[in-house]
Amino acid sequence: MGTSSGNSLKRTKNETIVRAYSIPIRIDEVILEFIEKYHEIAKTALQEILNTKKFTKVERKRLRDTLLENWNYAAHYVDSAINQTLGLVKSYKRKLKKGKKAREPKLKKKFVYVKSTLFGLKGSMLKITIIPREYYLEINLANYPYILLFLKEVWGGKLKLGGLFLFPNKLVLTFVKTVEYFEPRDWMSIDINLTNVTVLAGLTVYRFDTRELYHVHRVYELKRRKIQKISAWNKRLSKKLLEKYSKRERNRTKNFLHKLANKIVEIARERRMGITLEDLNSIKERVLNGSKKMNRKLSKWNARELQRLIEYKAKWLGVPVVYVNPRNSSRICPVCGGQLIPREGRLMKCSNCGLIEDRDFVAVLNLRMWGSGVTPKGLEASRASTPDERPMKTNPYGIMAVEKQRMGMKLHKITLTPP
Repeated sequence: MGTSSGNSLKRTKNETIVRAYSIPIRIDEVILEFIEKYHEIAKTALQEILNTKKFTKVERKRLRDTLLENWNYAAHYVDSAINQTLGLVKSYKRKLKKGKKAREPKLKKKFVYVKSTLFGLKGSMLKITIIPREYYLEINLANYPYILLFLKEVWGGKLKLGGLFLFPNKLVLTFVKTVEYFEPRDWMSIDINLTNVTVLAGLTVYRFDTRELYHVHRVYELKRRKIQKISAWNKRLSKKLLEKYSKRERNRTKNFLHKLANKIVEIARERRMGITLEDLNSIKERVLNGSKKMNRKLSKWNARELQRLIEYKAKWLGVPVVYVNPRNSSRICPVCGGQLIPREGRLMKCSNCGLIEDRDFVAVLNLRMWGSGVTPKGLEASRASTPDERPMKTNPYGIMAVEKQRMGMKLHKITLTPP
């Protein structure tokens, strides 16, 4: 039977959470040139660190001094560039050490990391140092209503304004919060599939239809194929169209996933439940080795991104999140631990006790048990001691399905009736 990643019963009570928001800005030629110069020294730093076998403190000081020679801006930006590229190289070398395939890191996007020593916040006015005692970028954050809500919490001492990311057309602000997690009265489990997301919360199963999201990826895949044919006679037009439609696809995907994550976290918070997610680290590397058709399907699977959104939204609200090993979660009988055999459709039958159940429901039930450290027999006892909840049977025959429309997504809400 699957087990949790680490000891799932030892929950972290407090944690520092970071949330990022971007605001559109207009900048002048001085700052545009500054961003270009920063990008150049960051690329130089990246190449130097990649070519150095062991990047010691001595090597770091030598590189810093070299980069400062023709640098006319605040010296702390050189430190930011070195730290930024050093993180990329460390991640790259860790993957190589584990025997994973990894591309040598490159800096494509042009942006500047502005650490806390390089900006000040007075009321709603943000002042960023570009050239000390000479040139500053000033932005009134009160002009952005969705940022003003966070500013009020900063003024009240509930949040801190973390590092900033300065792009040619936007500024990304990070808000830092120390969260105290509530003690969950139960655990919600989530199984993310290619065309649906199944959630078990107490005696209720929510099945969110994600075929619309799959369709979005499919539509833009076909568009890209047509556009790529244009490159034979007009590469510039082809590139422009690819960027345009790729951006649309990302925006539609992001919008869908945010709405879905918000709904799931809302259910968990209202019912004071912790969230159990599948540990899907390196999942695509493990499964993207079949047919070309299957690989294309799985490339449209947004499981890791949805998990990331659920996790940070949940933690921001104090909802605890744990990950469990999903291995065989839909193949092991939640009643007796026997082997499940596929039947017609998505049904599975236990070769030992004869249970016949939907594979998605089997998965979320197993994940729920493993995440809370409970065996099938112990599950009823644990729920019997939970206030305001009937004991949950692990063999719930008699399922009533009700289909509703919410936020443009089909929601199948299934209420379990214990025998």
